[in-house]
Amino acid sequence: MAQIFKRGSVWAYRVWIDSKHSKSKGGFKRKLDAQRAATELEDKKNKNLLSVNEGISFPDYFQDWINTYKIGRLDRTTESKYSSASRVINDYFSGVALKDVTTAQYQKMLDDYAKHHAKDTTRRLNSYVKKSVKYAINDGLLFRDFTFGVIIDGAESKDESLKFLELNEAEQLKRICLGTWSILSVTRAEILFGLLTGCRYGEVTGLTWDCVDFKNNTATINKSYDYVSRSGFKPTKTESSNRTISITKATATMLKKLQFQQRKLYLKQGFDNSCNQVFINNRHQVPSSNAVNKTLASILKEIDANNIITFHGLRHTHASMLIAQGISIDYISERLGHSNVTMTYRVYAHLLKETREKEDESAIQFLSNL
Repeated sequence: MAQIFKRGSVWAYRVWIDSKHSKSKGGFKRKLDAQRAATELEDKKNKNLLSVNEGISFPDYFQDWINTYKIGRLDRTTESKYSSASRVINDYFSGVALKDVTTAQYQKMLDDYAKHHAKDTTRRLNSYVKKSVKYAINDGLLFRDFTFGVIIDGAESKDESLKFLELNEAEQLKRICLGTWSILSVTRAEILFGLLTGCRYGEVTGLTWDCVDFKNNTATINKSYDYVSRSGFKPTKTESSNRTISITKATATMLKKLQFQQRKLYLKQGFDNSCNQVFINNRHQVPSSNAVNKTLASILKEIDANNIITFHGLRHTHASMLIAQGISIDYISERLGHSNVTMTYRVYAHLLKETREKEDESAIQFLSNL
């Protein structure tokens, strides 16, 4: 039952949401007006449309959502991106109630943010907010999606063509790594594996021997490794990153030889590979990303490659080679562990456009000769 009471010369009400929380409002000239407002609020309460967080600010809700659904469930790098997004929202919407945010206000924030950030970064910020808004709507805190229909601007990201190797360069890289890798040069084995699987570096360093199936020539990616702080295994980037991929015979052969070299050397050293990791060196360490990138840069300079890429560029190279061969985008998306095909289309749009143009030419030629 609502409480109706007088504050000075005006009327007010208080409605209890639960045993500890209540909502009150004053300023009503007549007692009847306060009663009607309280009745309306109680009706929302009875329909489960009233929440303790109903008047929560946008920044507070966004941070609460991150704490509840993201922190502790993602890798540190991704968590830091969510934290950065929270700071942006707090700077722009400090004190603004979640329910009061309009699409126009939100669009202006994105436009201001895009003036100093790349388009992909602005798009990521919007995707984080959009996810939280869906939860707010589901919880009855919002009745509309203020992110709907917004336009994403910002500087275009660095040309993707600078992030992968040409086919002949990839072939040379593969040949050199196949002929020079060893347990004394595990970075070259990692480079070969990355080139032929498209795995992220955290996934490569997180691979364990029980996840390699030599009978069926597959590798199961079900965890990652924190190679930055070396704190151990962690979940993959996203749920869709968990996957089993086929590997080539050359890759399987390389892994078998590496396993043999490990067992022989570690037995001699008296070292027990308790973590069962595949890519650790003769000093029982996972090579740092800096070390593997230095090795990669050295080889690329040796073959006079047009672009000196990082390990992540091997992932782009892997995808570009498959696209050039006309491999299904759905298959490529699953192999890379993307959350959806849309992401694959967006990342490799420039390559898919070239493939589409070639297909268009082939289609017209076929129809002309029909």
